[in-house]
Amino acid sequence: MPTTILVVASVFASVPYELEEAAQVFGCTPTQAFWRVVLPLSIPGIAASAILTFVLSWNEVFAAITLTLRNRTLPAEILYTLDKSDDAFKFAGAFFMLLPAVVFIYFIRRYLFNIWGQVTK
Repeated sequence: MPTTILVVASVFASVPYELEEAAQVFGCTPTQAFWRVVLPLSIPGIAASAILTFVLSWNEVFAAITLTLRNRTLPAEILYTLDKSDDAFKFAGAFFMLLPAVVFIYFIRRYLFNIWGQVTK
């Protein structure tokens, strides 16, 4: 969480204040200037921060498997149980453990392309 806060804070700090002032000169309130100018310019940085946070929290599952012996969280318990099961169950479990990451990347990919400078429709 601290890394996410630092990244998002630096993204918002990198948006020039003159753009907000220009929006206010053209009739926007400070809140409208934020929603119409600052937020659209900072969405790629927020998406990058979301990806970083997702990856770091997803990797915590493997640390939880290694470090806990009792009172595991559900993903850690599932992976621990699948380690001792047949291959078919391992493949099915891997698919369902991978599914949230695939869905997350599917929805965030538009912002990823904006970060890299490619335009998507």
